[in-house]
Amino acid sequence: MDNKKVVIELGNMITSYISSGDWRATDSNSILASKGKYELSLRIMLNMRFRYASENGKPYSPSLTKIIQDIDFVENKYKRITLQKIVAILEKMHEVKRVEVDKKFEGRKLVDAILHIYATSGFSSMMIENNKMTKECARNNFLKQPSLNNEISPLN
Repeated sequence: MDNKKVVIELGNMITSYISSGDWRATDSNSILASKGKYELSLRIMLNMRFRYASENGKPYSPSLTKIIQDIDFVENKYKRITLQKIVAILEKMHEVKRVEVDKKFEGRKLVDAILHIYATSGFSSMMIENNKMTKECARNNFLKQPSLNNEISPLN
């Protein structure tokens, strides 16, 4: 560690494999280009939750409470303002096609909401390709081959 920075050295085999573009776990360029803490957290969440994306456009439907907990969002005392802020961030993201909101009320007070987040076709296609590559790696036992693990791990 030097000035609170960590340097990780990877072997030639793994760096060429990553550079070839055959295996991508997430849309890392998009994640790194996030403008704020919450946008970054939401992008990571979407990349992890849309692992089972499909071409027919099934949404990911978390509750507002779950999103707030997952991304450590600082809530406004009024849920409607918190909801508006999260929906605004989601709608700006290029991965999101549209967001539909089902609000949950107790009397006139908004207590929670279910957000139906629909991915763009490009993002869904990328996630489907990532899933295929992950399955192919698992099928070929890429990560379970002892000789590869020895080359990758600098601690051995």
